[in-house]
Amino acid sequence: MKNKLISLLAIIVCIAISVSLIGCSETDGEDGTPNGNYEAETFEPVTDRGEESDLYKRYAEYKENADLAFKSNSPASQDSFEYETSCEGVTIKKYVGEETILVVPEKIGGMAVTYIEAGAFSGKNLRALYIPDSVESIASGLLSGCDALVTLRLPMLGFGENNFLGYVFGASAPDQNAVKVPVSLDMLMFGDLLTEVADNAFMGCKTLSAVVLPNTVKSIGSGAFYECSDLVYLYLGERVEKIGEYAFAYCRALYSVDISMAEEIGDGVLFSCSAINNIKLTAREDDFLGRLFGAEKTEYNSDFVSASLRCVEIAEGSKAISDRMFSSCKYITEVILPKSLETVGIRAFYACRSLGAIKMASVKTVSDDAFFGCDNLVEAELGDSLDSLGMQAFFGCKALKSISLPDTLKELKSATFYGCSSLVTVELGGVRRIGKDAFSGCVKLTPVSTSGIEVAEGNGALKASAEE
Repeated sequence: MKNKLISLLAIIVCIAISVSLIGCSETDGEDGTPNGNYEAETFEPVTDRGEESDLYKRYAEYKENADLAFKSNSPASQDSFEYETSCEGVTIKKYVGEETILVVPEKIGGMAVTYIEAGAFSGKNLRALYIPDSVESIASGLLSGCDALVTLRLPMLGFGENNFLGYVFGASAPDQNAVKVPVSLDMLMFGDLLTEVADNAFMGCKTLSAVVLPNTVKSIGSGAFYECSDLVYLYLGERVEKIGEYAFAYCRALYSVDISMAEEIGDGVLFSCSAINNIKLTAREDDFLGRLFGAEKTEYNSDFVSASLRCVEIAEGSKAISDRMFSSCKYITEVILPKSLETVGIRAFYACRSLGAIKMASVKTVSDDAFFGCDNLVEAELGDSLDSLGMQAFFGCKALKSISLPDTLKELKSATFYGCSSLVTVELGGVRRIGKDAFSGCVKLTPVSTSGIEVAEGNGALKASAEE
């Protein structure tokens, strides 16, 4: 499947422009400003979160109602079935009732229903069907002819090579999902017998809108939901350890996904998820956001990360935001950081131009250029643990209005707040040395005492405010 994307990736990679790091060894320009390649071209920041959209309303409805689909329906009576019993349990041979919403009972005559024959529901106009976890195996074509199904709850998929949705509807391979799974099928749920979702399991099921997996699922295969183009709500459970490459590729209605529990996540899992609004993930060493969307390098974040993405939540337990993790993700409005976070890497949020606020309550180190060019960042909360704030950390954050530095921070390095033209108030906390150009261009600063502080050249705005 990945081969299908090589030509597209090659074209984008070839036209991408590499971004060079601004470092302390670079020489200042003739006008005294630090060198850099960030250009403040005309840009309208994103302000909405998309919560008024029709897509969000669909997502919210599925999220609220997914677990309620069969809550008000009692199991059908044994008179609704033709069945036979054996020492292994009850086999349902045919459904003879007339209900269009059917809950198959777990037991008949005190014995567990363990098998349902293929064709048992043939000719029935079922709209919703619940098959309990007592059913230990799924027959090929069990639901063939059930062309009106809207909501379906299965205990599992098939086994081995037959572990794909179309198998239940008579398909012989996953590439037949699109023609065998009924177009009416909208919501799909599974019981605790499902432990893995195989490669391509739901591939091509374009009309599915909601899928709920149980907490027993530990792995999701490559391309598992490939081209489920109307899938808006997807619950993966809480124990998924591995997600294969391109697992959700071309899920172009997917609104939100939580992949924070997975220890291993393949490349391109969100490739062409062009409506994704928010993601929850665990920050890992040397990882970057664009990889999830198919980018090979951090330089290509802006080419691959979906322009629809607004919010990213970093899961508790994450220790560091890697260098350039969110670099050039200019449409993200919010990044929620956990209490466990200690380090924000070099250029971690470079040119995140719609980012409005950031709270770093427990962060100890904010590296060089971390928020360089976040020119719509209004609020940056620094916690009492901060002891290192890098060069140019907030360079060009021209919407930043105030900053409070903790007692733990002793030094401001070169150009830390260079060009923060809206900066009005600064609390210097424990700072005892202010580097070159740290507050250059901060034309709105109100008076602040620099008594006992070593102030380097290029901080005219700071000195002037102190003298007034």
